[in-house]
Amino acid sequence: MNTVIQILAFCLALFLSLYGTPITRRVAYRYGILDKPDGRLKTHREPIPYLGGVMVFFAMIVPLSLLFDFSRELLGLLFAGTILLMVGLFDDLKALSPGIKFFFQIIATGILLKSGIHLDLSFLEPWLNYVLSFFWILSLINAYNIIDIMDGLATACAIPALLMVFTLAGLNGNHMIAIIAVALTGSLLGFLYFNWSPASIYLGDSGSMLIGMMVGAMVLMVDYSKHNDLGFISSLFIVAVPLFDLVYVFVQRLIKKRSPFLGSPDHLALRLRKKMRLSTSQTTAALAIVQSLLWIPVVLNYYGGTWTAISTSLFLALLFTLMGVRLADEPMP
Repeated sequence: MNTVIQILAFCLALFLSLYGTPITRRVAYRYGILDKPDGRLKTHREPIPYLGGVMVFFAMIVPLSLLFDFSRELLGLLFAGTILLMVGLFDDLKALSPGIKFFFQIIATGILLKSGIHLDLSFLEPWLNYVLSFFWILSLINAYNIIDIMDGLATACAIPALLMVFTLAGLNGNHMIAIIAVALTGSLLGFLYFNWSPASIYLGDSGSMLIGMMVGAMVLMVDYSKHNDLGFISSLFIVAVPLFDLVYVFVQRLIKKRSPFLGSPDHLALRLRKKMRLSTSQTTAALAIVQSLLWIPVVLNYYGGTWTAISTSLFLALLFTLMGVRLADEPMP
């Protein structure tokens, strides 16, 4: 029965996203909610509609509302998601400062913690679990917001992450997490059809922050330690690409004595595209494939032992470091 509900949730979310995204696009054009090129960071030729995040959220919550009983955690996710969606919409309209946006990110994160979504590692003090969970969710909100600088990139990196969460939820028999993950996957997959290069609609800050919050929260809700006490390390692999981009951009800007909070074209994806002379779609596909391949160490860590977790972590840390160093010498504007 659970499998049938999950299939229905995925199909309904996919249908709503495919059907509703063109309608959302027309609404954005009508009311001028557009991302206009500025010749610096925004290099697309024509204004592109925002509001993609609104449709992603709507297509996700409808199947959840119809097919699943509301729980404390689910209500927390939807409440926090609604706040970030509204804040992102105001930010897309240039009505908010970065400080105000960050303040509401903190509020949304606090709601998630209050609803019971946080780390529960037995070898840490309870207060430290809360502190780490707080910074984790905030980091993921901004990681997906920052990586959304190329057609389809944030969406394409979120889908394999959600499928990893779905896999782990299935292995642990957690139906709630599985159905949330599969509903959001269907919603994003339908949206990706219109968001792939050349994109005809963007997520906007509302969508990218929403995705980051949902993925970050669900990663915390999954149990990794059924067979391996260090299995929680897999949480880093599930979101490795956006999380690495966040750290990479932050470090690059500090090295160049720039503010890490001001936009500049020094992202991992932009460097990779220039270095390898790839198209936008090829760059997005390459990073999505990298994120998808990390499903292998996630499963290995789940069933493996301590040394499996340590060795895979060291190997992937070395791999991403070498990639970052390799791309760092590419001159960017």
